[in-house]
Amino acid sequence: MCSSIALAIGVLLRLNRMTLIAGTAVLCLSCFAWGYASRAQEEVLWKPLASFQRRQYGEVWDELAETLRDASVTATGAAEEHSLRYSAAHCVHNLLSIAGVRSDDSVLEIGCGVGRIGRELSQHCRDWTGADISARMLSFAAQRLRGINNARLVQLREVGLSEFADASFDVVYATNMLAHLDEMDRWRYVQEGFRVLRPGGRILLDNIDIESDAGWKIFEYDARRYQRLERPPYMPRFSTASELMSYARRAGFHEITAHPDPPLVIVTGIR
Repeated sequence: MCSSIALAIGVLLRLNRMTLIAGTAVLCLSCFAWGYASRAQEEVLWKPLASFQRRQYGEVWDELAETLRDASVTATGAAEEHSLRYSAAHCVHNLLSIAGVRSDDSVLEIGCGVGRIGRELSQHCRDWTGADISARMLSFAAQRLRGINNARLVQLREVGLSEFADASFDVVYATNMLAHLDEMDRWRYVQEGFRVLRPGGRILLDNIDIESDAGWKIFEYDARRYQRLERPPYMPRFSTASELMSYARRAGFHEITAHPDPPLVIVTGIR
């Protein structure tokens, strides 16, 4: 803007030709710098990680989790500790009211990240286990969970829950996690969730619901904004209630219920 104003004043004052040419060059350079900076700013929102495949979950999230702040912002959108704790409140409410987490329950979270939910939920259950495939995420979770005696962290070696024995938990849940997975791996975790639950145990799954108005708005925004950009391997893929309910039904769960919570859909089932 300043370059444009200066050039316009120069024309009005009928400055010499060389001065006007120099002013025009400055204007062009300014426009280029502004455009480049704007594009760079846009691309920073999703770190490209073009050398990784979507299913390299551990490597991708280790790369994203260089610091606790990076890990928190990328996984949850919250940067500060007080924001992390505040953002966990709604998820904890859903787990207590919809999944029925009780004080004598053993609870497993699949894809626990920095322990955002576990730090708060551990106060409401007998013990909480956070499992994640990213070593860095777990290292930051360990910092945040220090001093909480009924919480433990387990690194997953691969997609699945082979680190846990059959019938080990009363509640298994995955929140803010399935969106980053390939659909076949979503199914794998639901299968494994059934295996590690005790009879009568409950599962809770959620994802952004593309069929809801709020979910579609998010999808449409991403589709428009990233149409010409490289889409990173962890960019969210949305779900429908029928997709998540199909996984639960085919894994063997019963009393399967969808709970709209725009922009999310939450699905619960009983083993």
